Amino acid sequence: MKQSLLSFAHTAFAHDEAKVQEQTTMLQEGWIHRAGEQLMWVLLAVFVLQLLFWIRDRLRKGTYTDEEVEQADPLFLAYLRSKGKIKLRDTLASLFALTRSGVLSMRIVQAKSRYREDKYAPDVTLEYRHELPTAEVTADEKELIQWLLKDYGFANRKFRLDELAGPSSKQSSQTEEMQHYRRKEKALGQGLQRWTAQIRKNRDWEGLVRTPILLRLLVGIVFPLLWILTGSLCMTEELSIEEGISLGVSLLLWLFAVRRIRFRWPFHMAGVGLLVAITLAEPSDSRGSAAMILAVILTLLVRIILPVREIAPSAREWAASVNRWRRRYKQGIPADRLHEPAETMERILQTALVLRIGSRCARKTDWNKLEDHTDPELSLLVQLKSERTAVPADSSHLHTPMLRLTLHRREDYRPLLAAEYPYERLNYIAGSLESGSYGSSSVDSDSSDTNGKQHSRDHVGGHPGGHGHGTDGGGSGAAGDSGGGDGD
Repeated sequence: MKQSLLSFAHTAFAHDEAKVQEQTTMLQEGWIHRAGEQLMWVLLAVFVLQLLFWIRDRLRKGTYTDEEVEQADPLFLAYLRSKGKIKLRDTLASLFALTRSGVLSMRIVQAKSRYREDKYAPDVTLEYRHELPTAEVTADEKELIQWLLKDYGFANRKFRLDELAGPSSKQSSQTEEMQHYRRKEKALGQGLQRWTAQIRKNRDWEGLVRTPILLRLLVGIVFPLLWILTGSLCMTEELSIEEGISLGVSLLLWLFAVRRIRFRWPFHMAGVGLLVAITLAEPSDSRGSAAMILAVILTLLVRIILPVREIAPSAREWAASVNRWRRRYKQGIPADRLHEPAETMERILQTALVLRIGSRCARKTDWNKLEDHTDPELSLLVQLKSERTAVPADSSHLHTPMLRLTLHRREDYRPLLAAEYPYERLNYIAGSLESGSYGSSSVDSDSSDTNGKQHSRDHVGGHPGGHGHGTDGGGSGAAGDSGGGDGD
């Protein structure tokens, strides 16, 4: 009898202990479920808040007028537009600034023959001459002049923009040529790093761009909470080796994401690690795991929409004015400004190029309204039909090359392709794809067909088929070819 009572007591105790453990697990999972739901609401609030910020930025017009935007430092506008991310294309902005100050002069010349024979490349390019070698310039402008004139110029006096271009379509199928341009691309990247370092050292612009506070909170606080909740969910049952590995990898990726907060992939991979750990946990109550999965997915979505850079309050009026200018002139130069002097329209086109809407602005403008312009030469240029010669005819408007080029090529899909094409790096990728393993196939057998070239440029939109190096005949303005033009 006594033995039966002891056996019954032991069984009851074991049952009560299992029941208590089950209740503890349920309480833990209930706490995780509530915490996951609360975190989801926080993330949803962040999502809505970011959406409101975006709408506010779109509606803001800024306090600076269009004229003030056009007269500002072009490199400053490019810096604000890209939120501090300087690229090779931004050298064009600094070159425009140097031409405005008279240190450089700019004119339109024929492109190298390999580009004139390429149906995707422009027939003309821009040539810059060093007019005032002793003029006072900033440290970054001096670095840019020395870099371009020394590495890609002729006699340290002039530089052609097509020297920055890559392989032509024909060269893209040749192994040796593509290897040359891979080395050239690397050298351009090194020169860009030196120039960028001088800009950051010389100009007090670092404070204009910062990492958003919401992004710092998401990476620095929200993700650690998710990691703790996921670990707690895994601990409700026995922690397996796979769950431990997933949690460990997620933690390492998060540490990397904190140091490289502007990189999205470490954060996303860390989130995937948490999802794997939650899936492997398999708790008895699925409510907690479902809440955590939704919280992690929502976190990844919020991380996608959060910008990695934002303009500081001290420059937000400038940024809003630049964005307003860009939205307005993307539809072309307004009709009420087409009566202004040629120099003003030149600045408008340069600003559009700096903000990467150059050809679109020129294409959308109704240039026929210049027929009533007070400048008789502009009226005559508009009335005459655009000829198919590469270089615009001589004009007294030597200081407005962009305007002359636009009026000369106004029927093209991309009238300002000469200033845009050298910075399009997709031709390196296109060349690799066309040539297979640095290629054996021939491409663009009809590249010398002038009609086909014009048709393709007008309707394909100037797809970057390529650039190149080699021996060229220059035509008019061929001095750049016969001199330093071949030393890419």
